[in-house]
Formats: sequence, structure tokens, C-alpha cells
Amino acid sequence: MLLAMDRRRRFRLSIIAFLLLFFTFSLTLGLDSASARRKRSRKKAIPYRSILLIEANTGRVLKARNERLPTKPASVVKMMTALITMEQIKRNIINLDDIITTSRRASRIGGQQVYLKQGEKFSLRDLMKSIIISSANDSSYAVAEHIAGDAEAFVDLMNQRAKELGMSNTRFVNVNGLPPGGKKPTNQMSARDAGILARELIKYPLIMKWSATKNAPFRNGSFILTNTNTLLGRFRGMDGLKTGYHRRAGFSIVATAKRKNLRLIAVVMGSSHSRRRFKEATRLLAWGFNQYRWINLSKTKKPKPQQIKVLKGQKRMVRIRLKESVAALVRRSEEKRISMKLELPKEITAPVKAGQKVGRVTYELGGNKLGGTDLVAVDSVKKLGFFQSLIRFR
Repeated sequence: MLLAMDRRRRFRLSIIAFLLLFFTFSLTLGLDSASARRKRSRKKAIPYRSILLIEANTGRVLKARNERLPTKPASVVKMMTALITMEQIKRNIINLDDIITTSRRASRIGGQQVYLKQGEKFSLRDLMKSIIISSANDSSYAVAEHIAGDAEAFVDLMNQRAKELGMSNTRFVNVNGLPPGGKKPTNQMSARDAGILARELIKYPLIMKWSATKNAPFRNGSFILTNTNTLLGRFRGMDGLKTGYHRRAGFSIVATAKRKNLRLIAVVMGSSHSRRRFKEATRLLAWGFNQYRWINLSKTKKPKPQQIKVLKGQKRMVRIRLKESVAALVRRSEEKRISMKLELPKEITAPVKAGQKVGRVTYELGGNKLGGTDLVAVDSVKKLGFFQSLIRFR
């Protein structure tokens, strides 16, 4: 009997051990499956569709990936709306103090907006502030109607200007970047084209002032405009420029920052999450500022001969200088590799005029020309007269 009880006890213990083993295996399998699902999800998540980092003054590309790929830009489209508006103001066709009456169609635009009501009146200045700071779709529509008569005609202006700027991977179908709905063609823009557009837009100080504004009153202070660029105040030198989002387009940003004499523009198109676009833009800009700087070659690499011999002149030597300063954007690690090519004769013949070209200096890096300028005479040197020549050579 004791033997039978011992067998039953061992049998129960075996069952319990088997159940514990099975539970542990199932739990491990479940965890592994969940981990695999998370890994697959991370693989499927697209951090961005394209990126671009350029130097603003020259447009030089510092880093890029899929920069010519057409993507849905969403509200980045408003950069062109703003550019055309500022260009028309510059040509005195319209004025920032113009009063715009909200149309029925403008009041019915959805998405990000300042809730314009039909018949409401605002200055062009106020509407432009709401576009740049708060990405207002209804304001964009109202401004387009004011300039071109209707929004569709304004889109034609947008596409024409894009063509003039060489934005070869861009197509505009509306003035605010909203999805047109149905199977209609959508707005398209590449990161490269967004960079081209940004370089034009930053030429307007008022745009930069608004794009660097975190908050501003609207409608006599009853509505507060909030900047959609959360990098303002968080990234040193950040002062613009435009964000974009709708569900099918993903999250995009054209961000610009300036430190000392270097301004960079970072473009992130079609990111899978809002934080990703800001993180990627931050990474691009930080890398650019750490890697590159403008240097004045005229000061760091001056030609060693500071004067040149003059034949038949009342002075035997004349001082020389660089006609213009030469600046170059270079990687910090490459500064020591910059070479200077000097084209300067051993002597020149009088008469010599101040500012007269006597030679040239060219700067190169790895066989690539960085820039150059003429070498000119600092002073004038008159030619020796007949009797002066006799005295000198006696």
C-alpha cells in the first residue's frame, strides 16, 4: 500500500513538473514571438523617406539620401505660398497692410487653421503670420484668393515659380498641402526641391522673424498662434522654417539654424513619427555644425611675397595685396590640406597704377578649386624720366 502511494505521489510530481515546464516554454515562446513582432515592426517603421543637409549661402549639399525622391510634402507646400506672396510684396503688387475679406470657401478649409469666418477681415500681415507660425490652411487659401483671384489660379503661379527655380521633382495641386481626396493627384516635392525653395524663402527677414516666433496673438488676442516647430529654443541657432503633416504624407520638416557665419538647412521628408523628424533634423544640423565652418583664406593663407620688384620705376619695389577676401566652406579636418597656388612674376615694369593686377592666387583642396582672387599693387609707381634714369644708372 505504501508502495502504491509513493507511485501516485511520484506521478503527481511528474505531472506538476511537466506542467511547469510547458508553462515556462509557452511563456518563453510568447516572449520570443512578441520580441520578433516588435523587431519586424521596427523594420517596417520608416524613419524617413528622404533627407538633405545643405549650406544655405551656396546650396552645397553636405549630406543627402533619396534627395530627388518625390514625396507628399503636406504643409511644406506653404513655403511656396509664402514665397510668391513675399515676391509680390517686393514688386509692390500687393501690400502687407491690404485688408482681406474671408470668402466662404476659405472659411470651410479644414485641418490646421485659425477658424476664419466668412466675411471676417484681416490684414495680409496677420494672415501671413498665421501661415508661417501656425501653418493655417484657411489663411493660405484666403491669401491665395487675394493674390490670384482664386486658389486654382494661384496654384498655376506656384508651379510656374517651381519650374523657374529648377524644382524638377515638384508638383503643386493646392496652396496648403492638404490631401485632395479621392484619386486626385497629390502635391509632390523632393527634399532637394524643398532645399531650393527654403534658400529663396530665407532671403526675406520678415519670414525669418515669424518662423522664429514661438507664440503670437491673433484676432485681438482671443486666439494664440503656436509655432509647429518644437525645435525653437531647444536647438541653438534654430530660427525656422516649416513643418508638414497629414496621415498619408507622414511628418516632414524644413529646419534652418545659424551659428556665427554658417547657416544650414536640414530637410526631413516623410518621417514615421513627429519626434523622428525633429530628432533627425537635430542630428543633421548638429553634424553639419560640428563638421564644417567658413574660413577666411585671405587671413589664414596669405601670399608670402608682400612686394614685387619694379623695373624703370621711381620706386624699386611696390607692395601687393589681395584684391578681395576669399572665404571657403571646408570640413574642419581638411583645413590643413588646403594648398595655395601663386601666379606672380619676379618683376613688373613701370608705370604701375594702384589697384593694377600683377598676379593671382588660387586656393585648392584635393585638386578641387576653393576660390581665388587677383593680386594688385597697393601704390602707384611712376616711370623714371630720362635724367632720372641717367642718375640711377651712373
